[in-house]
Amino acid sequence: MAEIQCPFCDICSTEPFVVHAHIEEDHAESPTTFNVDAAPAKHLSQLSRPQRTAHPAAEDEEPWTKCTRPRCGEYVLISDIDEHLEMHASLDISDTALATNHARSPKESKSTAARQAKVKESQKSRPDPHKRKTGRTLLEYFSGVSYHGQLPPQQSKPVAAALPLGRLGKRELGPHAFEKQMPDNVRRHLLNDALPHQINRLDGNGKLAPETVVDNETSGIIPMLARLCTEDEDVDTTYLCHPSVKHVNKLRCDGNFCGYWNVQMMLSYLQASGALPGMRQTPNILQIQDTIEQAWSNDILPHGRQETGGIRGTRKWIGTSEAAAYFTQLGNELAAVALLDHIEVYFISGLEKVDQRGTSHVTQLAPIYFQRLGHSMTIVGLQRNRDGSRELLVFDPSFETSAAMRTLLSGKRSRAQLENLLKPYRRSDQSLARWEEFETVVPRSAGVA
Repeated sequence: MAEIQCPFCDICSTEPFVVHAHIEEDHAESPTTFNVDAAPAKHLSQLSRPQRTAHPAAEDEEPWTKCTRPRCGEYVLISDIDEHLEMHASLDISDTALATNHARSPKESKSTAARQAKVKESQKSRPDPHKRKTGRTLLEYFSGVSYHGQLPPQQSKPVAAALPLGRLGKRELGPHAFEKQMPDNVRRHLLNDALPHQINRLDGNGKLAPETVVDNETSGIIPMLARLCTEDEDVDTTYLCHPSVKHVNKLRCDGNFCGYWNVQMMLSYLQASGALPGMRQTPNILQIQDTIEQAWSNDILPHGRQETGGIRGTRKWIGTSEAAAYFTQLGNELAAVALLDHIEVYFISGLEKVDQRGTSHVTQLAPIYFQRLGHSMTIVGLQRNRDGSRELLVFDPSFETSAAMRTLLSGKRSRAQLENLLKPYRRSDQSLARWEEFETVVPRSAGVA
């Protein structure tokens, strides 16, 4: 019998029962009880997974799958797949709205908004089947905790002694945790696919003017988010980071490099603030790896080399420890911050130098490198809603800037609904509550208050 593939991921089996059991267990909205006899259960260990290795897995290793959506290919935790696909869906919705050639009637728009409100309400009341059961409160989640141990408030630099030593595995470093060298085609993509080049665009006077661009970078999103959040009647206040921070998305190659893309987003702030006058061009991933290795050799958080086995020329994931080593090697001070309460306080501290746009406050503050198990993002803001709930605003390197957002940034009108435009950047308190541990790093520029 031919192999049957799960419609939600890459897992395959020749046994229909096995695939059905997998879908019910890993993708169902609510848990289902099965009576599985010994013969079919034996096939559960024979499911095909992408990039399977012969290295023995740790007992606490999380299962991964590779997203098969066009232009993606991201390695995602099985427990994360629903959220990942939801982000794809929200981008598809905004792009579909962009392609629509006719405007909706007011009646149709209200009907659509009502349906979306019902869906949103049902999502709030539906229990998360992947949510970890612990005795911790939401307040404890929002207070934040470092995976390697939380820093005392008075310390601004990471302390190596607080970190556990020992070789990490796939759970922390990803599917390629034990590779010696990345494939040549991946290296070529990393070297050649994000080079600056010139294009001609219409300026404000309608004339063609040359502009230097990098294909996986998008500028101008922070001011646009400020405008869109102001237009959302449910939002009370929005705080945003420095307006020059760019969204950097992944390149199309085999491997997750989200930690590096987030480092590049941090660098866009430091370059704009004048903190790195000698850095004319954003370093690529291989150059960032060289700098991290140099930091370790200079005794800056050297435990990272032991934990990873070295990262130069590999697809091993990096986290806040490696990001901290990188920025320290560049000579930048760092601060560790906890979550939502502290992030809101952080942005409030920048209100002395703020560009207020309605309910949105665009500060001059740095973005925040944000790490949780299996993925990292860049926090660019926080919004407080009228009902008292809060949401982080993030740049996620796993997803490209939507066509609808690019249309707005070019000065044109978009038919996409406001909620769909903002959804790729919002992370609710409920989605954050799924994770027990976070790490954050904030680069500090001496030239910016």
